[in-house]
Order: sequence, then C-alpha cells, then structure tokens
Amino acid sequence: MASTSSSGSTQKSFSPPVSPSSAASTQNSFSPPASPTSLQEDGSLRDPFVPEIKEPPRNYLTERVRKRKRLEEFQDKSLIHGFELQEHAARLLESNDLSSLQEAIDEYAKTMKERFKIVFKSFTRFYPNAFSFKLAKILELHPPLQIRTEIVALIHEVLPEGVNNPLNSSILIELKIPLLHSLMLESEEILFRSLCETVGLLADRLYRVGNLAANLNQSSLACWEELLEYSITSICGESESENKKGLILLAELPLDVALNKEFWLSRGNFELVFGNILEFIYSTDQEIKGLAYNASISLMLFSKDLQRTDICDFLVPVLLNIVDQHGEEEILMSRLKRLGDLVSLDDGSIFKSKHDVLFWCMIRIAEATDASEQLRSEAVYVIKELDTANVNVMECMIKIISEYEVRRIFAVAMNMFSYVIDDPLWYDVDSRDCKDAGLTESFHRGQFLLDCLSIDGNERVFVPTAIGMITMKYLPSIDWQLRHAAMLAFATIAQNNFKEMNIIQNFEQVAILVLKSLDDQNNRVLWATMHAIRRLSECKKLLLRAQFQMKFFEKLVPIIKSNSCARVLSYALIALRSLVKTCDFDKISHFGEQIITSLLLLLKHEKQKLQIEAIDTLKSFAVLMAENFRKNYYDTTIEALRVIAFSSLHKPVLCAKCLECIVHLIRKVGRDNFKEQEVVQVVESLILLERQSSNEDYLLKCIVIKVLDQICQFPRVSIDKFIKDIMPMLIGSIQPLIDLMDNKLSDDSLNDENKKLVELTRVRACNTLAYCAIRSSINFSPHISTVAPMFIRLLGCSSFQIRKASILGLPKLLLSLKVGDKSNDTKRDMTFVIVQSLIVTLMLGDDRDLSVTILRLLVRCFQISSSFFSNELVKVIADGINDAVKEIIKFEMEKAQEVGVLEDVFESLTTDELIESRNDNQLFSSSQEVIHLIATMIDTSRDQFLVHVDDLMSNVVGFLADDNPDRIIAFAISIFNVILPLFPDKLTPYFDRYRSISYLALTKDYPCSLLHATRAVGICAMFGGHKFKDSANACILILYNVLDKELGQLVLLYNNENVKTLWDTAVAALGKICEFHRDCITPEVVQKWLRCLPLKHNYNEARYAHGLLSKLIQRSDEHLYGSNKENLPNVVSVVKRILSGPDRLGSEETINQMIYFIDQHGEIGIGMRIRTVGASGTKSP
Repeated sequence: MASTSSSGSTQKSFSPPVSPSSAASTQNSFSPPASPTSLQEDGSLRDPFVPEIKEPPRNYLTERVRKRKRLEEFQDKSLIHGFELQEHAARLLESNDLSSLQEAIDEYAKTMKERFKIVFKSFTRFYPNAFSFKLAKILELHPPLQIRTEIVALIHEVLPEGVNNPLNSSILIELKIPLLHSLMLESEEILFRSLCETVGLLADRLYRVGNLAANLNQSSLACWEELLEYSITSICGESESENKKGLILLAELPLDVALNKEFWLSRGNFELVFGNILEFIYSTDQEIKGLAYNASISLMLFSKDLQRTDICDFLVPVLLNIVDQHGEEEILMSRLKRLGDLVSLDDGSIFKSKHDVLFWCMIRIAEATDASEQLRSEAVYVIKELDTANVNVMECMIKIISEYEVRRIFAVAMNMFSYVIDDPLWYDVDSRDCKDAGLTESFHRGQFLLDCLSIDGNERVFVPTAIGMITMKYLPSIDWQLRHAAMLAFATIAQNNFKEMNIIQNFEQVAILVLKSLDDQNNRVLWATMHAIRRLSECKKLLLRAQFQMKFFEKLVPIIKSNSCARVLSYALIALRSLVKTCDFDKISHFGEQIITSLLLLLKHEKQKLQIEAIDTLKSFAVLMAENFRKNYYDTTIEALRVIAFSSLHKPVLCAKCLECIVHLIRKVGRDNFKEQEVVQVVESLILLERQSSNEDYLLKCIVIKVLDQICQFPRVSIDKFIKDIMPMLIGSIQPLIDLMDNKLSDDSLNDENKKLVELTRVRACNTLAYCAIRSSINFSPHISTVAPMFIRLLGCSSFQIRKASILGLPKLLLSLKVGDKSNDTKRDMTFVIVQSLIVTLMLGDDRDLSVTILRLLVRCFQISSSFFSNELVKVIADGINDAVKEIIKFEMEKAQEVGVLEDVFESLTTDELIESRNDNQLFSSSQEVIHLIATMIDTSRDQFLVHVDDLMSNVVGFLADDNPDRIIAFAISIFNVILPLFPDKLTPYFDRYRSISYLALTKDYPCSLLHATRAVGICAMFGGHKFKDSANACILILYNVLDKELGQLVLLYNNENVKTLWDTAVAALGKICEFHRDCITPEVVQKWLRCLPLKHNYNEARYAHGLLSKLIQRSDEHLYGSNKENLPNVVSVVKRILSGPDRLGSEETINQMIYFIDQHGEIGIGMRIRTVGASGTKSP
C-alpha cells in the first residue's frame, strides 16, 4: 500500500499545469504557439499568485433539484418511475386482493393498451417479487385462457429480470407449487410450451440461487421431485396431450436435475423415459416425433452426469436421421439449434465415433440448393461447435477427406463466404465500424470452414482443388460477392498453405489470378485483392523466385494514382508496404519516384485513415531507398509532415503519426541529424498531445510513447533536458496496470485490438524508462525509487511482453543507481530488492526462454553491483542457484524419460547426429547460463560466496552418476569445472567420482559431456596430486583416443568450431599431465603433445598450452627437445606458427620468450623481423 501511494504522489508531482509564459516561449516549426486567450478561458489554469476568489454559499435545495434532473436524464424512458409507479404498485400489488391485478391483466389482454404494458414492464423491473407471486397465485386459480396466456408471458419476463434485481429465495420457493399446479391443470396445448418454458426457467433459477439450501435449511431442486415425477407420469401416460406436455417439460428442465441420481437410476425412471421416448421417435405423428427429438437431446445431456451415455449410441444416429429428412425449414432450424447445444456440451462421450456422421449431415443441409442463408449458417455453426468441443477429432477427420469431399465442403464454404452486403458504411474508412461493415455472420462461418480445410486438410489435395474451383466457378462470375470471396479465399490459402518451395506452381497460379483481379472494376473485389497480395507477399521466397513483386507494383501504382475509393487506396498502400519488404532499391527504383509523389499527395487526403497509411508507407520506401530519398525528397517530406502535423491538431492521432514519421526519417534517413532544439520541440508537442488525450485514446498514447522510445535511442540526443517532463507520461502509462494488479482486477472492458495497443504502450514505456536510466543516469536516479517498485510489481503481470520488458529494465536501473546515486545505503538496499526479485521470478517462472534471459541478466547485475552485495543477498543468490540447478536437472530427467535419451541411445548415434547434438549443446540454454552465473558470482564475490560452495557441490555431486543421462552428466561436470580451478582445495572429497564419471563420458563418447569431461581430466591432473598418479596413463590413453577421433572429424568438418574447441581442450589436458605428472609418463607423451601444437581456437586453453611450451623451452626440457635435440626443428616450427598467427595466443611474457627463442635459432622465414609486443598484442580468437 505504501508503494502505491508513493507512486501516486510522485505521479501527481510530475504534472504541473503549463503556464502561458512557458507554453509560448518555444514557438517553432514543431510546436504551434499557445493561445493566451484560450489559456485564460480555461478555468482550470488559474494563476497561483492571484488571490483565491471565495465561493458563494451553497444552495442545497437547488443542488437537490439538479441531482434529480440528472437522474431523470438517465432513466429508462420506456418505464415509469417514482411517485407515478408507486401509485400503480399500491393499487395492484400491495393489497392481498388478486382481483384488481387480474382485472388489469384482463383489460390488457382485450385491449392491448400500451399503458398497461408499460406498467407491467415497470413492475417486472422494480417489483419482481410481489409481481411474480401475485401472477402465480392468479394463474393457480385457472382464469380464462386469454388471461392465463398473458400471465405466463409476464412470469416468463420476471424470472430472468430477477437475475440482475434478484428475486427473493423465499419467493422462488413460493412459486413452485402454484406453477406446478397450473401446469397439471392446463389442458390447452397452445399454452403447453410457454408454460413448460416458464417452469423450466424457475427450476433453473432455483439452482442458480446456490446457497438456497443453507439459508432455508432445505435442499433446492433436488427436493422438487414433484416436478420430475409429473414429467415422468406425463411421458408415460395414456393421454397424447399429457405425453406432449411431459416431452416439452423434459426438454425445458435444466441439466442440474441429473444430479438427483437416486430418482433417475435407483427408481428406474431413466430407463422408463428412454423406452417411451424411443416409441415416440418412431411415431407417425410429426408433432410427437419433433417433441421426442427435443426431449431425447435433454436425456442425452442428463446421461453424462448419470453415466448412462450408452443410450447415445442408439439415439444419435436416429436423431441425425430425423435431421437428414429435413422437412419445414422453421422446424429444421429449431432442431439444429437444439443439436448445437448438445454438441457444445459434449465431452466426447455423447457422439464418440459418430463425429463424421454429424459433420456430413450438416454439410448435406448446407449444400442443399433450396436452403436459406440462415439454415446454412446454423448447420455450419453446429460444425463449429463440434470443432470447439473436439478439436483433435475434427483435425483427423478433415485431414483424410478425399478430393470429392473437399469439393463439397469448399463449395459450402464459398457459398457462405459470399454472403456480403454492400453496406455504405464500408466505404467510410475513418469510421470505427467500417472494418466489418457488410460482413454477415454467415460470412464468418464460411471463413471458419475454409480455415478448417486450409489448416487441417491435406494441402496436396486441398490447394489444387480449391484453385481449380475458384478459377472455373467463382472468378468468372458476374456476382461481385463470389469474386470477392475468391480473392479472400486466395488470401487464406496464401497465409496457411504457401510455406514450402515445392508448391511454386500453385503459387504462380494464384499470383497470376490475383494480378488479373487488379483490373476488376468493383471496389469491394479490389479491396479483397489487396488482402490476397498482402498474404502472397508474406511468402517471400516464392515471391522472389516467381518475380511477381514487380508485376504487382506495375498494377498497384496506377490504382494509387487514380482510384477514388479511400478504402481501396488504404489497403493498396498496405499491400505496397508488404511487397516492399521483399525488395531492394534496384527493384523498385523504377517506381520509387511515382510512388513517393503519390504518397505525398495522399498526405493531403481528407480521410485520416488514408493519410496515416500513406505516412507508414512513406517510411518504408524512404528507408529502402535512403540515399535517393535523402537527396530528392527528404526536406520536402519533412516540411510537409510538419505542416500537416500542426494544421491537424484537431486530429491528434494524425498529428502524432506525423511526428513519429519525422523522428523515424531523421533517424533512418537523415543520419541521426536531430538538432537539440528540434528534439525539445517534438517532445513538447508529444506532451501536449498526451495531455489532451482521454483515457480511451489508446492508439494516440501508443504512438506518443513509441516516438519517445525512438527519441531516447538517438545516440547523439541528450535526454537530460526533457527527462523530467516525460517521466510523468511514462509512469502514467504503467500506473493503471499497477492499480489493477493491486486490486486483483483485469480490464475486461477492452476489445482485443485495444488490449494489444495498451500492452504495446506499456511495453514501450518500460523500454523507454530503461533507456532513460542508462542515457541520463544522474537525472534519472531520483526516479528509481518510483520506477523500480513498478518494474518489480510488473514481474507478476499476466502479459509475457510486459514481464519481459520489466525484467530487461531492472539491470539498467542498477546501472543508473550506481552512477547517479551517492548513497551507498540506497545502492545496497535497491540492489538487494532488484536482484532478489529477479531470482524469485526465476524460481516461479514456467517459460524457459524467459528464465534464460533472467539468468543472463543476473550475470549483468553481478557485474554492475557486486560491490553492494550484502551477505544476506549472497545467500539469496546461492539458494537461487541451487534451486535453478535442481530445476534444470529435474527438467532434463523428465525430458530424457520422455524421449528415451539414455546411454544406449548415444551409442547408436551416427557421426552427423553426434555433431548436431554438439551444436545443440552450444546454444545458450538455461544450463549454460547457470554455469556462467556461478562463474561470475565467484569472480565478483569470491569471499562471500565461499561459504555456499560446499552446499552447491554437495547438491551437484549426486548427479555425477553413470546411470544418469548425458546432458545431466555434462551439466554436473561443467559446474565442477567452474568451481574447482578457483577452489582447488574442494576437489579432494569429490575426486574419485569426478574423475570416474569424466573417464566414463570420454570412454563411451557421450556427445554432450565430451568437452566438459575432457576439461575435467586436465583439472584433475592440475589439482589431483598423488590421487591422479594411478590413473595418469589411463587418462593419457583416453585423451589419445579423443584426439584421434577429433583429428578425423577435423579432416571431414574442418570448419566445425565444436570439433576444434574439443581438440584444443584435449591437447591442453594432455599438457597438464605432462606438466604436473612428468614422473608418470614417457618422453613420447611430451612429443605427441608437441605435434598437436599450436592451438588456435580456445583462447584460455591455447594461452595455457603455449605458456607451458615456453616454460619447457626455457629449461631446455629433454623430453621436449629429445636426447639429441632431434625435436628442435619441430619446436622451432611450432613457435614460428604461434608467432606468425594473427592473434599470437599467449601471455606477454610467453610471446616475448618465444621471440627470444626464435632469435637464438635463426630467422623466422616469413620475411620480417619479429618485434617485441605488449599484452595488447594478444587477443581472443
């Protein structure tokens, strides 16, 4: 709570009102002069030095009148309110007499006067309890049919209305008996359905009460067995009228009645109902048959909870057969709606293996020539529900359909896809509703069917079939809706199916047809064609190979010049931008001048959407043809954008887009030539736009933050001058999310598009804050106390991108803190909080890529702020490393068990697979980052970390077991390889296991462990002392084997870095045995080692080996030179190659000693005198 309030107070302090003097002081081409008059007229901008004017005394009576008027303004005009409604309620509801209400209903039924309807509707809204109770009591008296009809309709309205204005639970109980009694008495079939629906609605309300049983010490609907028994009695009765009533009632009962298993199963009622329904389904009476259809669907839904889904095996085919018989469309529509409800609630136990039967039943209905749009749409909706409930089943079914079946489904999809209305709103490109204008529900269901075929179907069957049908049937049509559907179908195919080069022929077919469609005279078809071009342009390799982008340019440029439809023009520009991504300057240079000229003209268009698209397209072309644009169009474009920006202040989004484009062009084309005064002017304009925006201007806020983000990335721009002005804006972009998280709320009021904009704005705000922390460390440091808690709070955000942005920003805050804050206590405390939060996030995270990022950033944090680590923080870090190690090993264990990656698998791998495995091992995985983290921690906080090393090693040593998978062994060895060279005294208790597992990995050639095990042999040789002597010769033989294998690999794969690194490591390990265990080896080992030199690829190992060679030369080692110095020429040759290499891998002392050695043994032979070099002469390869 404290952090929230502090954040809030900080935010307020960043937003002082703009004074007229300061607003007017900066008049320039970027920022229009502020109007003093307008500022004075704004009552909120009062001069703080003018004495405050006292407010007049409050008139409470006037305020009450105003308040009542405001309430009346928002009242529902279709209802009556206040005293007028109370008069009617007193007359009709308050007394115990029922006659007055019955008379009113009778008069309404006879006259249908509007005033009665308004009164009853108002009762439904404001007096649901008294109104429903009286209605039920009147109904129980069985008044004339006309009154009963109106009463049932009114009760049916009250029950759902009471969901928002809850009916009293006792009233719900009181309604049970009169309604059931009325149902039993009812003999007029015309009233059966509405009365059963009302009773079913009451039953549903009783279940939804939830705590009814606890409050009234009764059970809820489980007690209403009278209703269930009556439904059974009616279904099983002799009277046809009662049978109908029972079937209707069963169909209207809520699913929760199935919870009463004792009633249905123990008493045999389920079987009884099932048997009777079967008889009714085969009845010749179509009405009874239809009612049985509805009741059987309810029975199947009940069967899930009753575990009697066996009845579905029989009922499903029967019901689908009834649907297949079609009949009247109205009846069929009703049956499909019921069937859709059944499908949506299926968990796989109802339809089981009959999904294909259901699917083709719906296709037959949808492809019927006499079917209406509504009927087809309902049939496809059932298929859509089937796909939602059983995704895998649907995918498998679509994947194996034949060409003939593809034709049938595609024909239905295209028919649905063509249900488009030429709505005038579609042409208004600036309207928010133009996007989906004219696109019917049937259209979207056609898109669903097409997606099913495109995504789940067999591409080799679907793609050529669809292209052929479009070519022959839909494109030649005079109906623009079919041509429109054809282009959108091509767009779908391009998006989902043109991913591989082996379909180049299909791609060319589609591209030719799309190209031809650009000649269509219908704007709706042209618009759809632009969508197809956009999707085709995403297939970059195919587009380049077929060279269609130039052909598209040739057609699009005239359209942009001459077409008058703003909607078509805007999407033509989007298509152009998509094509530009596949081109270079040489390919578009012919069109560049025409396009840019047209874009500059479109900047003046009256439609804002088109202007914005022109701006975005201009950015793409400017960057692609940067040199040409800079010479010929840069100044003109910048000036045009300035004019538009400040003549369009009433269009803030357009103004912001112009500023964005100006900044983008300066950065990408203008060679970062952003003058300081211009920067300040743009920032001031952005601040003005943001202040004028409302909370719902999501796009504007996103653009403003994007521009700030770009400005902060200019290397030559000093953000010190405006950082205090933009901080409130940046913090204000994130604070609402913090508030929602603190209150455990989510903003469900936003649609998907606005959610993306808000998320992007917050991500960019986090990034910009991080840039400010680095670029203006001193000026930013006062804000760290506000920003750091916000970033840490965002680590728990549900948005992955926001979490990632906050994670990436935290180390940058540490850098600002280190440079800008003078208090060591503050640095120590903030370092603790930031590092601890990252470690906690690492432990809680379930995204492995993000975990790798956190590990990498922790290394950066250690390098920046290790001097401020407390012992408590080091313990937190050590615990975090231990947990990370355990988590990685657990994950690797599970992975090994899943894929069977055990020792016997590695033995069967081919050479190519081994190399691929080693390449995979070189990627920045979480295990490698943990190793790096440990190494960095030891390097930066060695003394503090020392007390935790034993715990870490004791946790890891258990995984140095020969029955563990290769990757785990590699990980465990590599941890020891990092720790032991820095803490050699820790080797003794772990030596045997460490050496033996390394020996095993090398002997069995484990691909992941090979490099680490080789390095481990060298470490054992250096620090193993007498323990290593017994195994020295065995280790030499193993290293010989590694070198022989790697030599073969070097011949085959000379450029493979992994092989070269392993070679260097093995040679260095052999050298360590030569250095530390000379008494255990023969001279041949030293000479073998000499023949492997020089090393060129592993910097550290090369420095060691070359240093050892220098030592042996200095002491004229007999094993190195040979007894008669017969190896001297080889030594000279190796030293010459070391010195003639571009990097001269070795220490300064080593290199100088080698130079002296060569000077003593003749010229180098490379035509130059070797000069003495310093330490700077050596570098990593």
